[in-house]
Amino acid sequence: MKAPTEKCNDTIQILVTRACRRQCSNCTQLLPFRQDTLHMSLDCFREAVRSLKGWAGIVGIFGGNPCIHPQFDEICRILSEEVPDQGHRGIWTDDLCGQGELIRETFYPHARFNLNPHANKEAAAEIRKWLPGKMIRNSDRQPSWHSAILVDWRDMGMTRNEWIAAREECDLNRNWSAAIVEHAGRPYAYFCEVAAAIDGVRGANNGILAEPGWWRKGMQAFRYQVERCCDAGCGVPLRIKGHIDHESVYDVSESWQQILPIPKGRIALAGHDGMPSARCRESTDYMRLRS
Repeated sequence: MKAPTEKCNDTIQILVTRACRRQCSNCTQLLPFRQDTLHMSLDCFREAVRSLKGWAGIVGIFGGNPCIHPQFDEICRILSEEVPDQGHRGIWTDDLCGQGELIRETFYPHARFNLNPHANKEAAAEIRKWLPGKMIRNSDRQPSWHSAILVDWRDMGMTRNEWIAAREECDLNRNWSAAIVEHAGRPYAYFCEVAAAIDGVRGANNGILAEPGWWRKGMQAFRYQVERCCDAGCGVPLRIKGHIDHESVYDVSESWQQILPIPKGRIALAGHDGMPSARCRESTDYMRLRS
């Protein structure tokens, strides 16, 4: 497994809210099932950003949809104060939610953007208006999918050795971001954003306090996250092809079905009791959308 400084990725995300207008299938943040903080407080956000002082990459805000945060203007102000170089800021969103002018001022043109309207024409039009050239190619007309997340390897009939081999090849761990979330008013860091989401579903906190320089730590500092988040039921390394985003379906295995809280919103569950034949090369199809 890869620690933040070992990844093929230069972004660390701060989860500023888990609120979102969409209910995409297999969202990596497991939003319908989360039990942790809904909106990050401004004090926690500033502390989180300051913990990344010296990080040479991108300080990203995401969610949920960060634009829904009730104090989004203050989030942008703090980010601009603490990260004065626009080229080190980032925003991940599917819909600007009427915040286009502020987002352009804070992030355009040099920040890192991940803008996927999930084939929603209105959201795509707003992104084009305020952030021309920054939307993921073809995402205005093609739906997306994520692979199954809530699938426990033990339910799939895998041996522990088979699981460990798959886990160590996890493409999200290698290529995607670490994350900071709020627990009890303080920022806590995870080597993987999905590990943070799994803790959020269970109401647990296996994060490490996001003190300045936490991101320099090696994987030994995050070993409990591997044991209690990855090994405890993360299905990402299995690369089981999930459902199209607008179908609002989460692929789950039996162990997860027994412990999941009642989902918020109109979300359906698709059960898996064995390894399906439909597999994928990567955990998302963003690369296909870009082609």
